[in-house]
Amino acid sequence: MTEHKNLQDVYEHLLNRNLSGAIDAMQIFHSVRYRGSDTETLNAIVDDFQLMANYWKKGYKDPQAETLYGNLLKRMYNLYVYECLAYEISNSSLLSDIYNRTFPIIRGQSITELQKELEEFVSEVAMLELEPEHKRGDIQKSLYLKHHEMMNNWFDYIIISPVWNAGQAEEMEWLLLSPTVDSNDQQVLVSSVSIAVVNHFDNYKLRLLLNVYQKSTDEFVRQRALVGWAFAVNDKMLPVLYKEDVHAIGHLLETEEVCKELTALQQQIYLCLNAEKDNETIQHEILPGLLNNSNFRVTRNGIEEVEEDPMEDILHPDAEERRMEEMEENYRKMQDMQKQGSDIYFGGFSQMKRFTFFKDAMNWFVPFYNEHPGVSEIANKLRSNRFLQIMMHVGPFCNSDKYSFVLGFSQVAEKMPKEVMGMLERGEARIEESLEAEIKTAVFIRRTYLQDMYRFYRLFSYKGLFRNPFEQEVCLYFANPIFSGTLLEPHFNEIATLLLKRKRIKEAAAVLDNVNEYFRDLRFYLMTGYLAQNYGCKFRFSDKAGFISYMNAYRLDSTNEKVVNGLAKMYFNSRDYDESLKFYNKLLEIRPEKRNFMLNHAVCLTKLKRYEEALKELFQLNYEHPDDVRVNKVLAWTLTCDGKYEQALELYNKLFSDGVEAEDLLNCGYCLWFSGRVEEASVRFRRYLKDTGEKKNVILDTERELINEKGITHAEQQMMLYIL
Repeated sequence: MTEHKNLQDVYEHLLNRNLSGAIDAMQIFHSVRYRGSDTETLNAIVDDFQLMANYWKKGYKDPQAETLYGNLLKRMYNLYVYECLAYEISNSSLLSDIYNRTFPIIRGQSITELQKELEEFVSEVAMLELEPEHKRGDIQKSLYLKHHEMMNNWFDYIIISPVWNAGQAEEMEWLLLSPTVDSNDQQVLVSSVSIAVVNHFDNYKLRLLLNVYQKSTDEFVRQRALVGWAFAVNDKMLPVLYKEDVHAIGHLLETEEVCKELTALQQQIYLCLNAEKDNETIQHEILPGLLNNSNFRVTRNGIEEVEEDPMEDILHPDAEERRMEEMEENYRKMQDMQKQGSDIYFGGFSQMKRFTFFKDAMNWFVPFYNEHPGVSEIANKLRSNRFLQIMMHVGPFCNSDKYSFVLGFSQVAEKMPKEVMGMLERGEARIEESLEAEIKTAVFIRRTYLQDMYRFYRLFSYKGLFRNPFEQEVCLYFANPIFSGTLLEPHFNEIATLLLKRKRIKEAAAVLDNVNEYFRDLRFYLMTGYLAQNYGCKFRFSDKAGFISYMNAYRLDSTNEKVVNGLAKMYFNSRDYDESLKFYNKLLEIRPEKRNFMLNHAVCLTKLKRYEEALKELFQLNYEHPDDVRVNKVLAWTLTCDGKYEQALELYNKLFSDGVEAEDLLNCGYCLWFSGRVEEASVRFRRYLKDTGEKKNVILDTERELINEKGITHAEQQMMLYIL
């Protein structure tokens, strides 16, 4: 999105509730871009603010001053949105074309009049049955084309509309809840309102989406409204200027069902965001297996059937069975991904969004119907294809992918083998019956709608003109403070867990940072401790979040392996090896057979210079696991620290025979140096410095205390640096 610097300044001042600063910035903007600016509205705001100031200067105490000031801020925000849109339109050929096409037609038309036109359309479609059969097709085509053009104009008009008033929102609410308006039209209008409110926050559009979500009996309309307002609530201006709407959202969240839907939606949003990774998995791990084991191959001339080798059954009688098993296994993997909510079709259909059909923004959001002017001729030709009809009506695809499928299918149908085409015509390839019921559920409706939105914001030619709701600051509403302290908060850990599993560290930390003390349970402390310890994440509840989290978790469950391990690591990293050893002792009480705990226990003993005890444990581990590289590394270093250099060098040579690692070069260098083999030590050190790119001072800094303990004088240390 394009925004003028002075308009950015206006926005920042409004976020700080600084009206005078916002006025100054807007006046500067008007001075550099006078043409088209709404100076009349700005002057009215300035006059009213001046009037307030004059009364205040005379000593009058106005009990309504705060309310009046808040209203002035809102008026200033409305002006800001108007100026932003005007600036964006003037700097974009697409938005300029939309404005010039739609505003002359719609400016004088009310939403109530639009509702009447939409209701008339429903009546005219119903009356088509009474038309003579030879005329019906042309009349229908003309009717749907006219209707599509009208809806396209309204869709585009709404996405660049300034802040609405209460009357406009109320009229649109009546339209979206009317049982006499076609559901497809209502869904499209909800999408346009959603795009508009994400682009530039509008509290009346937000209220509209909230009301439609609560009142609509059409699940398709209702779920689109939910997605729209969920994306809108993260706008920074909402809690600053529209606290009454924050309260309304809080009231809505008193219903557990709403909280469950918001939780499911947040999960689905992040499954959408994983579309590219899922596509890589399919392309590299699943599709090769499916194609290699099929009887067809894709060529420049289309899909060709591969002739079977008559000798195959003789030479490899079980080959066919193995191929079928592998195909079924790969197909099951893809089905499992889909059942878990993955967008498994993004990769394939993303290549099919270059049709001119998708140059209009509305077409990315229109529910699929055969009469759509963009596909009606193709759909009519393929009407006898039972497979295609089934796919379009009950297939597990989002609507924009269905349009892509029809457009793409029409181009390859003629190149398909007759056997394949015949099978499709007869409808022998059927969709699973379970999908027919699933597509009517709220979960499925939400998922496919999110996929339509994701494709639009990722693939639309002019996507840069719109604020992307899939960016973290927009889509991660669980990190929004307005939801803290509501019935949604018990679900925070659930979302944080999902984000952690998907390695979305920053987002997981943001959600956990929004949890109130009352809801901080064992799971919360484990996650915050893990994030602070391993990723350096900061949390508001403490500057030492890692330590505090694990200690609180320990108070809740002192036998939890993850908790005790977290504390052991925290103390170890802070070089408090005595305390770390205590917790490793406790870990070994819990899991005495776990090799990793035994090894870390020995490392603590080494750090505490209790070499004899450490070596006893390490020799036992080495005896039981002679090929464990980690055990051999720790044993070699402990032997070095204990002055048993020859034994240590034997182990280092064994380690080097399996591959050279930088850490081993450094430690072996110390071993050689301490044993008096200075030249050999320098060779190891040089190799280490070359491999790591480190400065040579690291040789002394890494083990300075041990070097001094081994009697290496200052002069000898400096000579080592010199020869390096």
